[in-house]
Amino acid sequence: MGGDVHSDVIIVAHNAGHLLVESVASALDQVRAGRVWVMDAESTDGSVDQLAAFADRIDVVPVSNKGFAAANNRGIEVSDSPLVMLLNPDAVLRPGALDSLMATAEANPRAGIIGSLILNPDGSVQANSFGRFPSLVQVLSLRLWRTIQRLRGNPRLSPAAPAATKPVDWVSGAAMLVRRAAVQDVGPMDEGFFLYYEDTEWCHRMRDHGWDVLLEPMAQTIHHRGGSAASEGVVAAAYRASFYRYCDLYGLWGLKASARLWLAVRRRIGGLPDACSS
Repeated sequence: MGGDVHSDVIIVAHNAGHLLVESVASALDQVRAGRVWVMDAESTDGSVDQLAAFADRIDVVPVSNKGFAAANNRGIEVSDSPLVMLLNPDAVLRPGALDSLMATAEANPRAGIIGSLILNPDGSVQANSFGRFPSLVQVLSLRLWRTIQRLRGNPRLSPAAPAATKPVDWVSGAAMLVRRAAVQDVGPMDEGFFLYYEDTEWCHRMRDHGWDVLLEPMAQTIHHRGGSAASEGVVAAAYRASFYRYCDLYGLWGLKASARLWLAVRRRIGGLPDACSS
């Protein structure tokens, strides 16, 4: 890898809990010449205070709590590295993950975004961490696939890990490497998304502008999920709002209508999965 290639790591923290320390430590172990930026989005749980031991090695930047996209955009603005790693505060890089992502970026100069392979704490591949862009056909196919996987004894709905670097439509923002030149070309994350789908939409714009989106299985990240203190109802409402916004941006009227219908049926019958769950 070229000696001038380096990456900063941006971690957005809003009441991230005890996992934030582990996430920051994993980034510091791998960042080398870059910096770790913690965007403190109005945390009140003391989690950012627990980073005092890293004070001379990280930059903590207070930002308004205007959503995941907005906080990451502020991080990209204050950093200056040619590559930027976005890492969730409940995600932990496995050894060598950042090096693998940067090597893939160097080998693929048209890669605008490169996703880490996201794993559950038990080592299985996390569901909905990469995939195809949403469409009515894709959603119906995904529901069928999930039913089959449950019958086959795959309750986590873990997809198969690719054997090599793979072009995909989108990757999870929980752990993605972004090329600054691509951001300057397509624009930052859409701050109209408060939470969820900002990563999918960003990947969509990248591909629309001729940049590749890749998944790198040699770079692995443990994503614990569930670190948010928000209630299940608040999370579901945020997810639906983002899903509907994505549908509006890309003219997916049939998909949006079917999601609303499925939600109405779910609320009437009870016990059915949310149409927007991914």
